[in-house]
Amino acid sequence: MRIQEVQIHDPLGPLRAGELDLQLTELPIDEPDIITGPVIRQELRALIVPADHPLAGRDSVSLEDYADSPLVTTAGALPQYMLDLHYPQRAPAGKPIPRGPAATYWQEVLALVAAGKGVSPTCLRAGQYYGRPDLAFVPFRDAPPIEYGLLWPSDQDTPRTRAFVRTISEIASVPG
Repeated sequence: MRIQEVQIHDPLGPLRAGELDLQLTELPIDEPDIITGPVIRQELRALIVPADHPLAGRDSVSLEDYADSPLVTTAGALPQYMLDLHYPQRAPAGKPIPRGPAATYWQEVLALVAAGKGVSPTCLRAGQYYGRPDLAFVPFRDAPPIEYGLLWPSDQDTPRTRAFVRTISEIASVPG
């Protein structure tokens, strides 16, 4: 078994290239050549802001707060439905969300936010792994959780793959 990080600029490329048999990723994924397994984890959604940002001291933020700062987005091959979900063009009430720089890698996102170039969505748990003194991870109070599930190429949909996914689902299907 080999574990490989999938970069944010090409979230489906390694799976499609045959470099991976299964991938754990944020949902939804709606691609004709990829099978999406069940949700196995949910995580609270958060906004990463610079530590000195006005939102950093809050207990929570709203989806409307997206419109108050440039949004660090991702460069690359994300399907439009993923961009619309994670990097919306407008806040729920319709106010435009300004665009900040686009990042290719996760570490770039963190560096751009820390440098005050914008804010970025993530899961709240990311703060446990990527927390730094120059960043704050503030939970959303009105956003749905991020759902995670396993993906695999439709041409690799075998009984063995299905059995593995069922086993992982039984073991890992725990609320966030």
